[in-house]
Amino acid sequence: MVRTVSGGGGKDKYDDAKDFLDKIGQQVHEEIVKKEADGTDASGDAKKYIKELKGNLTISTIFGGETVSSPNPCKLESEYTELISGSGSSVAAGTVARGDPCGKDGTGNDDLKRFSKESGGECDEKKIKDNKGKEGACAPYRRLSLCNKNFQNMNSKDSSKAKNDLLVDVCLAANYEAQSLIRYHDQYEATYPSSGSGSSMCTMLARSFADIGDIVRGRDLYLGKRKKKK
Repeated sequence: MVRTVSGGGGKDKYDDAKDFLDKIGQQVHEEIVKKEADGTDASGDAKKYIKELKGNLTISTIFGGETVSSPNPCKLESEYTELISGSGSSVAAGTVARGDPCGKDGTGNDDLKRFSKESGGECDEKKIKDNKGKEGACAPYRRLSLCNKNFQNMNSKDSSKAKNDLLVDVCLAANYEAQSLIRYHDQYEATYPSSGSGSSMCTMLARSFADIGDIVRGRDLYLGKRKKKK
């Protein structure tokens, strides 16, 4: 039985605390979108830059500047495979092989140990920005080995390629991250059938995609093996 949570005014009811926060987030999102669309807020200025910032998979230089098989990032499996190896009919000449986005060896083989206890937790100030000593936040297991290793081989020097090519690499990372989490989710549910975690696959994917978004925007707090934030 789902316990309902009443709002402060007694009018709204929510299934649980998460449902309550989700609804608040949705409301804030809708208000911001409306303000940006009609220009009633200072954030309306951002509308002018949407075209400049929006990437297009079909004209990425990675794919030779030609139309790929589909503008849908979920239907580019063959292109992703060729990008990983750096060769194939859809990949432009001279494109650097990205390697497998998962694991640490560039092959994805060690992704099988992604949520293993062998990795341990990482909480000290050398790994988490703004932590003091061993106090503060810890990096969640999913963040310790995100399927974003292809980012290391991106062209980060040429700004003309930043928009469309970056979108390709982000979609590649998201695609493999989703496959990895789906596989681990099934294993977890089979091992702990009565865990009652309550986390849906969509919630798990949203959190990992948010981690990838933080990296792209330079807001990631996890420093990894770096001794200081670059």
